[in-house]
Amino acid sequence: MDNISGPSILKGTPLAGQAGDTDQPTETSHEHSKFRTLIINPAASHTHTFIILHGRGSNGPKFGTEFAASSTATGETLPDIFPSAKWIFPTATKRRAVLFKRMPINQWFDIYDINNQTYREHLQVDGLQETTAFVHGLIEEEIRNGIPADRIVVGGLSQGCAASLYAMLCYKQRLGGYFGMCGWLPFAKYVEEFVGTPLSEDGTKIDDVFGASEDEEGTTFEDKEEVDTKENKKDPAFEAIGFLKDNITFPKSQEDTLAVFQTPVFLGHGVLDEKVPFRLGEQARDALVGLGFKTTWKAYDDLGHWYKVPDEIDHIRDFLRDALSTTAGG
Repeated sequence: MDNISGPSILKGTPLAGQAGDTDQPTETSHEHSKFRTLIINPAASHTHTFIILHGRGSNGPKFGTEFAASSTATGETLPDIFPSAKWIFPTATKRRAVLFKRMPINQWFDIYDINNQTYREHLQVDGLQETTAFVHGLIEEEIRNGIPADRIVVGGLSQGCAASLYAMLCYKQRLGGYFGMCGWLPFAKYVEEFVGTPLSEDGTKIDDVFGASEDEEGTTFEDKEEVDTKENKKDPAFEAIGFLKDNITFPKSQEDTLAVFQTPVFLGHGVLDEKVPFRLGEQARDALVGLGFKTTWKAYDDLGHWYKVPDEIDHIRDFLRDALSTTAGG
């Protein structure tokens, strides 16, 4: 996909009432948080917004400045490639980390042992609840400013990936896209219990090989009873999302639908990741595929806990061009 051309937010159509902003980065105390947020304003008329979360112990300006300066193989940065996008890099709340003798650090939620997440797993709940509401608040503010949900991308690195992925799954609408780097899905074990669909080696669902033959006609009583049972049974994916919301006591509404499952997803992970084991990235991928998300997965053999330059930046560029191509022309 390196040579993708055609519609992208390179040539996005400005939305009504949107004026071109300066492309100079700014730091601000966002209305949803008292902590610093790095905002890279669009160089052209504002058509899309990207909200990207940093990893544990970092902050928005530090991570955002480095990520935004990371180049593709052709030497371009993502803000160069998508000049009509606004980039938002917020900073996590300082929370006491139980693992570090309750020392306050910037983290989206607390966690005791990433290798054994069921141990003291309750530590994650309060932070995930607050961060999910915070990310949704950022999305809603952009919508109020005229950017539709399907032109908003969410993502993150490491714990920022984990927190933003959880928040995305709890959102009520389809977003423009999601990309995560070297992260995981909190409480993925329970999602897998709801949607535990066997996967083939390429990560696709395995269908029933004993399906009805083409020459079968009519429906037996047993067949009809099975169809009725399936229709009356709740969708496992809907139940899984319901669990994630209930888990953080997140409010449900009549607007809750499966629309968010139409959000395209990119996940990249270093095989040599020493902080977030590679298997946790695979687990997140499998859970998303089980939920029905169109998921692009990239593994980087010689990468540890970071994103790979320029390879992964190239892959994110291609993913965003493809994911946003249907919204670029207005």
